[in-house]
Amino acid sequence: MNRDEAGSADIVARDTARFDYIPEAAHYDRALWRFTLGTWPGRTGSLLLPAAFGAAAFFVRVLVWHLDEIQIIAAGACCVIALFAVRQRFRKHRVRQQYEGWAAYGSCHTLLTEDGLTTTGDDGKSDRADWHAYPWWFETSELFVLTGSLGYFLVLPKHGAASPEDLVRTRALFSQHLRRI
Repeated sequence: MNRDEAGSADIVARDTARFDYIPEAAHYDRALWRFTLGTWPGRTGSLLLPAAFGAAAFFVRVLVWHLDEIQIIAAGACCVIALFAVRQRFRKHRVRQQYEGWAAYGSCHTLLTEDGLTTTGDDGKSDRADWHAYPWWFETSELFVLTGSLGYFLVLPKHGAASPEDLVRTRALFSQHLRRI
């Protein structure tokens, strides 16, 4: 191997990170919880529909029904409570489906590179995604989570990193290609 090949091999090694793990439902539940309560897309997504209902109730009150303030507040509170319960239940169901999809891979082997990420299962199934597929990322004490605007997740448990340096490389790749939330 000449000096140029050795240098390019070092660059490739520096710009990749590997994770070997078995997907767990608890990781996806924690990712959803953290997304909903701890990130601006999760919170603003939860508040968008109540704001729309509030505006609609205001216009209905002014233009049609002439309800008093107590009736508007009670109707708005009922809508908000129902909306939060339904929305969170829908999110939890969708996250459970995502977990089941990744769990079908068995043991997952995820390779992060400059071009994106590739996850391969024990049975040979493979999934490749460019960085733009998951525009945001966040981190918990146990997980790296990639997500999009609809709350779709790719969860990488930190204990699955092939080496401690892979955690540093992962943060660098995410910071370079994605927006931290």
